[in-house]
Amino acid sequence: MDAEKLSSLLTEIFITIKLLSGYPIPDQHPAVHFVSLKELQDVVCPGRSCKVRALYRADIGVMINETLDVEHEIYPRSVLMHELVHYLQNVHQKFEDETRLCQRWQSKEIEAYEIQHKYLKSRNQTQSFIALDTLPITCID
Repeated sequence: MDAEKLSSLLTEIFITIKLLSGYPIPDQHPAVHFVSLKELQDVVCPGRSCKVRALYRADIGVMINETLDVEHEIYPRSVLMHELVHYLQNVHQKFEDETRLCQRWQSKEIEAYEIQHKYLKSRNQTQSFIALDTLPITCID
């Protein structure tokens, strides 16, 4: 996807996030890198194989599996949206008052999945929902 199409798509997704959650539209977009599964795994689970479609890190931006068709398919677009919610959480320092790191991460994930689910529901794609109670995001510390 060329830079102009990507910028347009990001603007569209940020408008949707605003409508679904109230987050303001950011002044600038994060970097978005379309990468191989191996490159994602090297960041998320170095030295082993793991299921990962995308990630957001403040120092990198969004990394998303290059095989996902975010331009034409709803579910892959929702994966990108999920990561852009994490970008907005970072920009607005959402959940930073959580003292426990695990609790902060859990709160961010739950919110991102809730917004992603609202988007999928608005597109009649409920078969693509992730059951939040099955995610391994329980804090034990």
